Amino acid sequence: MSKLNSTPFVGPMVNILVNFGDRLGVRVFFDDAYKAMLMAFRSPRKQQVQYLIDFDQWVKDGANLLDAVREMKTAALRLGKKRSFPYRASVSIEKALVNGLTVSEGMKGIFSQDLVSLFRVGEETQSITLLFENFIKQEDERSAVFKGGVKRLVYPSILLLLTFSILVLLDYIGIPKAKEMGINLELLSGIPGTTINLARGVTTYLLPVVYLLFVLYIFYKITKNHYVSQWGFLPSRDAFDKIFPYSIHKEFVAMGIVQRIGLLSSVGMPLGAAVKTLMKSATPYEQKYYQMISIKTGSSTGSVADYLNVGLLNAEIFQRLSGVARQEGEHTKIKAILAASRDSGTVAKKRLDTMLYGVLVVLWLLFIVFGGVTGLGLSLAPLQFKNIITIN
Repeated sequence: MSKLNSTPFVGPMVNILVNFGDRLGVRVFFDDAYKAMLMAFRSPRKQQVQYLIDFDQWVKDGANLLDAVREMKTAALRLGKKRSFPYRASVSIEKALVNGLTVSEGMKGIFSQDLVSLFRVGEETQSITLLFENFIKQEDERSAVFKGGVKRLVYPSILLLLTFSILVLLDYIGIPKAKEMGINLELLSGIPGTTINLARGVTTYLLPVVYLLFVLYIFYKITKNHYVSQWGFLPSRDAFDKIFPYSIHKEFVAMGIVQRIGLLSSVGMPLGAAVKTLMKSATPYEQKYYQMISIKTGSSTGSVADYLNVGLLNAEIFQRLSGVARQEGEHTKIKAILAASRDSGTVAKKRLDTMLYGVLVVLWLLFIVFGGVTGLGLSLAPLQFKNIITIN
């Protein structure tokens, strides 16, 4: 490989491809995907959140941090789950506390980075419970939006998949078997003939279309958080953000950024410090906006609206934010940020709901066309059998 790379043409090409992949975020994407897969297998997100909810409840009931962790470890042992996530998490956090470290230090490597960062900030501001409760509330809201929208797509998706399966089976098995029986289905006319042609078309184009959609999906997954600036022949990130699904992603990023800034501001952390803290666990795409906000907070004496004027919020939300931000007082600043987070969340949910509604309409239209023709064609085909029976 080293000899190959040393040739005048191949070496530079390899470097260009590697650089191009790094700009897109390919290496980081697969690294994150590998870590996420291990985390999902060993430390499922649902168990992480449930553990922290139980831990928070122990603390609320009066137990100190170390006693709470030890009680949770003992409970896991009683159930015979020494390899379970609650036991491993308790052992790690207990070890940190015994050695004079914080809970967030004990969470490293066991919990997701965003949860570790949340606890670290909560410890610094002495507001773990408030931050965690608001975090759970926001995560539940985002999850409910996705689950509610996807749930509506299940039924038409199943019907469409069933229709495509029937057409594929008809082309691969039905037509050849019918020929063996002396029935040439290729001679069918009208709607039954259209069904046969449809079956051929589906078997010919379905797989390439699925491959194309899969490639586009992988490209989106790789670039949505890592492709920040323009590179080579690709459009700029601002151009991507104007089209689906990047536009939806940007709205949810805006909601998350402003919500997190609002949470930290609500517990007394200065805006600049909050941004620098959040930047540590942000994706490259989020870091782009955090950096712009950080620059404005360090060089501007304007209102919170001026600080957040980095192209993240849409015009309507920014106008409302500007109106609130003109009022004086620290409480007003926090109120403006929280209002912007709620508004951006509402916009993100509406955009996602509109997008999912569009997908729902497309799925039903596809089923009406493909399913209707298939059902009608298979029903009418027997009426033409006497005209297409051939002698072997």
